Amino acid sequence: MRQRFASEHPALTADTIKTVEAGTRQWFRLAARHPKARLAMPSVVVDDLWHELVLHTREYAEFCDAAFGRFLHHTPEASTSGGLKETFRLAKQDEEGAVLPLIFRVDHDLGVPGGRHYLADCGGRGLCYELKGTVCIEHLAGPGKRPGGGWDFKRNAPDGGMSQAGGDPGGGCGGGCGGGN
Repeated sequence: MRQRFASEHPALTADTIKTVEAGTRQWFRLAARHPKARLAMPSVVVDDLWHELVLHTREYAEFCDAAFGRFLHHTPEASTSGGLKETFRLAKQDEEGAVLPLIFRVDHDLGVPGGRHYLADCGGRGLCYELKGTVCIEHLAGPGKRPGGGWDFKRNAPDGGMSQAGGDPGGGCGGGCGGGN
């Protein structure tokens, strides 16, 4: 499985793949500790590794049974800014002291093409300072955003919305992957 993932991500080294695996473990910890939470997948590369795990159905099912007591479905779903904020809040609890938890910074840190880029807070008080290609978690659907809106990925994507991941910032499946709750 690791070899196939590495072949699909040739820019990643053995060390950076370990970072992706750590981000994936963080995601699974959140899912295990908060089974009723509506989680959104913030990382393209972690989502890719999760996809790879799911392809090994028997092993993945055994892992899920041991880790969660149930099968954790990988289901593309429309993510919401609320799901992303909830995931951020829980990830901060998981990674005490981190301004930006690993699962929110791994794409940027590794330079993942089409990856998500986040700021914990853009520094704007009542208004969000929009930075092209970056999601400000503090202002996600909050002060200074369009009414009823939230993050407009097409407008703020580094490549004008043409990223291979597509969709909104909640995931790498074009519509955002959530944790099969």
